[in-house]
Amino acid sequence: MPNALIITTLIMLASTAQAVELPEVVTACIEKNSPARGSVQTIELRARDRSGYEQVLQANTYLKRTADAPSRILMHFNEPVDIRGARFLIIENSPQNDMYMYMPGLFKVRKITSKRISSSILGTDFSYEDYERLHGVFSDLRAEQADDALLGGRPVHVINSYPEADSGYDRITTYIDTETCVSLRTELYENDQQLRKVLSVSADDIRKTGNIFVPHMLLMKDLRDKTETRMIVEDVQIDVPLDDALFDPEQLKKIKVPAIQAD
Repeated sequence: MPNALIITTLIMLASTAQAVELPEVVTACIEKNSPARGSVQTIELRARDRSGYEQVLQANTYLKRTADAPSRILMHFNEPVDIRGARFLIIENSPQNDMYMYMPGLFKVRKITSKRISSSILGTDFSYEDYERLHGVFSDLRAEQADDALLGGRPVHVINSYPEADSGYDRITTYIDTETCVSLRTELYENDQQLRKVLSVSADDIRKTGNIFVPHMLLMKDLRDKTETRMIVEDVQIDVPLDDALFDPEQLKKIKVPAIQAD
C-alpha cells in the first residue's frame, strides 16, 4: 500500500493514493502528514443520544503499515467494564476490507459482512465503515478534486469521493486544511445525496506530534438520528513497532495488547 495511509490522526478523507487519482498537490499534502510505520493511541468516545444521555467508552488503537503487507488496525476497548476486552480489527483487502469483531460476552470472533458495515460500533455514531475510513483504509473508491475553498477562514482542498464497493454512502466530501493536511470537515451523503453525517475538527484542536499534525477532538453528528459522538485523542505515538500477531484474527480472543505509555 502506498504511503497515503492517514493513521490514527483519525482523518476521515479519501486518502489512499492507489485507489484514487488526485492532483499532486493533494497527494503530497497527505504524504507529508503520514507516518512511516503507523501509530498507537488512547481515545475516549462520548456518545450522546437525542435525550442527552451520554455513554463514555475508552479504547486503545493500534495501526501497522509496511510496504510489503496490508495495513492493519486494531481497536481494543477498556471501558466501560461490561465491554472491556472487546476488539475490532480491520485488515486492508480488495475489493472490500476484512473486518472482525470480538465481544468477550459472546466468546467468539464475528466477521463483519457487507450488510453490517453501516451498523454502529457499540452504540456510537461511528459505523464500522466510518471507522475504517477514519484511518484512510479503503477498498474501492473513486475520487475527484473540486475547486479549493475557504472553511472557517482557512484554505482547504475539497475532495468528492464515491465509494464503489458496498457502502452506506453515495458520496463523501472532504475539506483538507492546506496548512496541516488534516481534514477539517467530512460530509457523508446517502440515499440520493441526502446529508446523513458530518465529521468536524476545529483547527484549535490540531497539535503536532513529531512531524505529524494530529486532531485531538473530532465531532461526528448524525443529522437524521439527532445524535453525536465526540472522539477525544488523549495520547498518540507515531511509528511505534508492533508485532504482526497483534493483528491476527485467529488470535483476536486471546491476544495481549501492549500498554500505551503516556508521553
